[in-house]
Amino acid sequence: MKRSLTAKSVVIGLILVLLNVYWITAGNEIWGTVQLTIATLFFNSVFTLFILSLLNILFQRFIPRLSLSQAELIIIYVMVVMTSTVSGHTMMSFLIGGLTHSSWFATPENEWGELFIPYIPKWLAMTDRDVLKGYFEGESSFYISKNIKAWMMPILVWSAFITVLWSVMICVNIIIKRQWTLRERLAYPIIQLPLEMTTDPKAFFKSGLLWTGFAIAGGIDLINGLNFLYPSVPYIPVRIIQIGHYFRESPWDAIGSWTHISFYPFIIGMAFFMPIDLSFSCWFFYVFGKAQAVFAKAVGLGDIHTFEQSIGAWISIAIVALWLGRRHFGQVIKEVFIKRDKKDDYDSSVSYRQAVIGIFLGMTFLVLICLQAGMSLFIIGFFWILYFALAIGITRVRAELGPPDQTIIYVDPGRTIISTLGTHRVGTVNMTIISLLYALNRCNRAHPMPSQLEALKLGEESRINNRSMMTAMILATAIGIFATFWIHLSLMYHYGASVHGVMYGGETFRRLQSWLNYPKGTDFTALNFIGIGAFFTIFLMFMKSRFLWWPFHPAGYVLTTGEGMVYSWFAVFISWTMKFVILKYGGVKGYRKAMPFFFGLILGEYSIACFWSILGIVLRIPTYRSWV
Repeated sequence: MKRSLTAKSVVIGLILVLLNVYWITAGNEIWGTVQLTIATLFFNSVFTLFILSLLNILFQRFIPRLSLSQAELIIIYVMVVMTSTVSGHTMMSFLIGGLTHSSWFATPENEWGELFIPYIPKWLAMTDRDVLKGYFEGESSFYISKNIKAWMMPILVWSAFITVLWSVMICVNIIIKRQWTLRERLAYPIIQLPLEMTTDPKAFFKSGLLWTGFAIAGGIDLINGLNFLYPSVPYIPVRIIQIGHYFRESPWDAIGSWTHISFYPFIIGMAFFMPIDLSFSCWFFYVFGKAQAVFAKAVGLGDIHTFEQSIGAWISIAIVALWLGRRHFGQVIKEVFIKRDKKDDYDSSVSYRQAVIGIFLGMTFLVLICLQAGMSLFIIGFFWILYFALAIGITRVRAELGPPDQTIIYVDPGRTIISTLGTHRVGTVNMTIISLLYALNRCNRAHPMPSQLEALKLGEESRINNRSMMTAMILATAIGIFATFWIHLSLMYHYGASVHGVMYGGETFRRLQSWLNYPKGTDFTALNFIGIGAFFTIFLMFMKSRFLWWPFHPAGYVLTTGEGMVYSWFAVFISWTMKFVILKYGGVKGYRKAMPFFFGLILGEYSIACFWSILGIVLRIPTYRSWV
């Protein structure tokens, strides 16, 4: 029997939503502690569930009526995850930076006042320099009538915009879930830890191997955290170790100075739960990409446009995923327009018809907002087609691969539109509004759509119906976005955004300034590399589907072209080696016995990293960043 929401889980979830918003904002943007939402398995969400699970064991023993069921724990966890997709480092920081930066930093020299500021709608951004003075200089308060009135409209519009967009993606996930979960049986590696932690907590926490892994990873972070505060304490090098400077001669210098190895325990732990062919492909294609750069320089090819390759690769992943599910989507269309097939309905709480109606209504709202802002209908359509193609591709790779890191830089609709059409065809107004939307795809690290699909899968495993899970996610998103604006602005008016966060808006508008000052037509070279990335990905998918012996998975290629493995490739290699050896000599039985140890590596590093983060907020000091 499917379970529904309970008042207890919603109340606790909302309280933790507010606490996590403050934690993420203050920790990341003010005190520079660990970036809690850059990894695909969010630090703060796992730590919250870890503490709740331990407390719940005590409640089950001493005060059973206050204990939480697995479904309630999962609901709370999902609400925190959804809030984290909104308030995470490269989402709200870039969004609010984009709303504030241009008017404050406009000068006669940069000519922003003539180039694009007149095309920024006042109801979408903050253009009042008197209001921005306290925001950037600090030692002021958001709770002044003038500030609250000026910010009210942008906050309401963007809160509604993001809540609706997140809701549309939930509806898309409702449609694709059955195909990917029941028919293709994707692995969903990211959900394994929260699922194991809540299924049988007593057995989970009794494992000696779990606490061994916890002690190793946690001990390393504890020592390194002390070293950060007291340099006399020795440091254990597990973070970024630069190796690019060893390659100085041409063509080897094409490897790049920003090349390094790392030994992050939590990445070793997470990669252990990836399918072994996928973890192999992740580190292999990172090395392959470096070899590609060296070869290109050796033969005089120059730039190999890896970001354009990445755009083509992600879009092709989405197209092939939709093609593989064509029969399922045909059934969806039949249910929407003809009749509902009761036999094919394994969760009737949200029908395909309701999901499609939700998508239609949500997209209508988003299109109207973009039209009102000044975008042309053609560019709006182009933008959202690209956005959802990338979203579906990222979600597919997360469900199938579960990479520890999902950094996908410079892979966004705006860049692709400019490469395809050129600046003249796009126009100043369209480019300006596209720039305000840059935060949606800046790094794609905490992209909401993969987390939503994982939440629905968690709900299925813990017998929570889709309607309850959907309600919890939308509620957490709506409250989370409003709370993030409130807390972010409160902190910045106190501490000053000129010290904390000025870079975010600068990146957004320097790109726009470049487009306007240096107009260009269609970039056919970029389009060629987009095509190369797309066709190579399709080739890899074809070979993987036809030949069991083929070791190269396209998911590894698409992640490495967008720098998704730049921080983690070597740790993934270590984990792959360990898993390969365990499977070869211990088989599946050995793999299952080893699982608690790798869960412990994740929990140990996450727990101590979160401890240092919270300590930094309490003491108002920077602390050790165990990740990035």
